[in-house]
Amino acid sequence: MTTNAAHRQTRYRPAPQLDEPDALPLPAVTDSLQQAKEDLSEFGMCLYANALAPAQIDMYGKKIDAQARAERELGVLSPPGADATKQLLSNLVNKGSEYLQLVEREETDVLAGYLLGSNFLISSVTAGVFHGPTAEPQPLHRDQGQVPATADFPAACNLFWMLDDFTPARGSTRVVPGSHRWHPDYLVQAPPEEMAVQVTAPAGTLFAWDGRLWHGTGINREGHPRRHIATFFCLPWMRQQENWGVTCLQDVLDEASPKLKVRLGLRTYGTLGMMSGTRTEHEGVSLGNYDVAVPEYVIGENGALHRMRRVSR
Repeated sequence: MTTNAAHRQTRYRPAPQLDEPDALPLPAVTDSLQQAKEDLSEFGMCLYANALAPAQIDMYGKKIDAQARAERELGVLSPPGADATKQLLSNLVNKGSEYLQLVEREETDVLAGYLLGSNFLISSVTAGVFHGPTAEPQPLHRDQGQVPATADFPAACNLFWMLDDFTPARGSTRVVPGSHRWHPDYLVQAPPEEMAVQVTAPAGTLFAWDGRLWHGTGINREGHPRRHIATFFCLPWMRQQENWGVTCLQDVLDEASPKLKVRLGLRTYGTLGMMSGTRTEHEGVSLGNYDVAVPEYVIGENGALHRMRRVSR
């Protein structure tokens, strides 16, 4: 039986705490968003079938391959780890509007919204691609490890859009289903590795999980590219993984839909997320949420006006 979440701004209905720190079986792949939500409550994860059509899988795969190649060719200006066997592509909000489309999809609103409420933020948008076999798995961890373990609600969630089949031989994600329902004493130190099981699902599947779930990347024995795009979200009062105020191109903000602006943090949450520069097109209110506009100037000492410097294409 489920009950209301402790964090009442969400509609999440948690399953009861497990008496012992046991691992549950993997949930089945489902084509029902309602079932996917129920799986998130029970297992801490879900596998939603056919979220991406074959043409979309092909399009995103080609974009990821081209982006990975371009970043590796930057030489000394390449991001850290660009030459690693598993390459991480960060800050995809600046690298193509197609990635931002994933943020605004119905599946995102339903699944992330279920866990985090309607005001959730984009914490980061990244992608991963393997360039060969690996020898070590990623340590088991929780995506909201910075949140006290006594918080009995999801504060973050990850949505993996699979561009290739996820199999154990390709280093698919290892998870400990049900670990989000453990007593806080078991949410501080990682559980034994043998408790983890590996996800198996076809390309196009949307793999979503609760930020409290223990998980980690497996060993890619085949050396298969095994590509994915990760849209990572958090509660509106949390600090985001990517510092959008600095790294997000002004063009992205200018071209963003109203919903995307909210997800990037361009709407206040109570008294959080304001830009108190000079007057803007949106007047702030003392209480309540309002849209944020980037001011042209910031007022300094003795009323001096300092122009805001924003990066554009």
